[in-house]
Amino acid sequence: MSKPTGCIIWEGPSQYDDAPIVVIATNGSKNPKTGDMWQMWIMRQDIAPHDAVKTGDDASVCGKCPLRPLTYKGKGLRRPCYVRTFQAPLSVYRKYRRGGYQHITLAAFRALLQGGGVRLGSWGDPASVPFEIWDQLGIGSGEYTHTSYTHGYLVKGFDSRHLAISMISLDPVTQHHVPILHGRSFRVINSPEQLQQGEILCPASKEGNYRTTCADCGLCAGLSRQAKSIAIVMH
Repeated sequence: MSKPTGCIIWEGPSQYDDAPIVVIATNGSKNPKTGDMWQMWIMRQDIAPHDAVKTGDDASVCGKCPLRPLTYKGKGLRRPCYVRTFQAPLSVYRKYRRGGYQHITLAAFRALLQGGGVRLGSWGDPASVPFEIWDQLGIGSGEYTHTSYTHGYLVKGFDSRHLAISMISLDPVTQHHVPILHGRSFRVINSPEQLQQGEILCPASKEGNYRTTCADCGLCAGLSRQAKSIAIVMH
């Protein structure tokens, strides 16, 4: 089948607060770090991303991530969340609202992924989506590469099955005081000297000498990969 430029993968209630959310997949990313991967955008069906971060409604897809703009209470970060919601996320949302994306079955999209890769949560936390959706897409099956990160462990009732496919996201806030569940982590550090035992620098980063892309690497795949944890230097 021909590859669409974007499609609706799933619509339903958020696992965080039951609000209506949507998962939209787009392709054609020009991100040199990730490489050619499908991008999964997880957002509210009824509130534009750049508005949601101002009202706190981004909690439906971001949970209790401490880097959410409205609730960030840390120090030393000019922009706590790196995603500029008024750019790509807003463009995807507007196209969705005007009916620009068609629905596709999970089985059909799984077929599209063969030989490629997918980035869960280009914006939004994958754990806000039922684990069964990712499972039916074959995420973590080894059929293709994927990357996934979650702060879902901060939310009461977190489905720990997500750790099979998602890295525990450790930001400059949570890495200091949050008790972490068993799993591989992706940790933001200030310099390579802060690398800890059991970690390696992201090989797709500058400090990792750009040895690969996320599409070719596939290490950020939770417990489905028996490998060291990943650290990346903040930029």
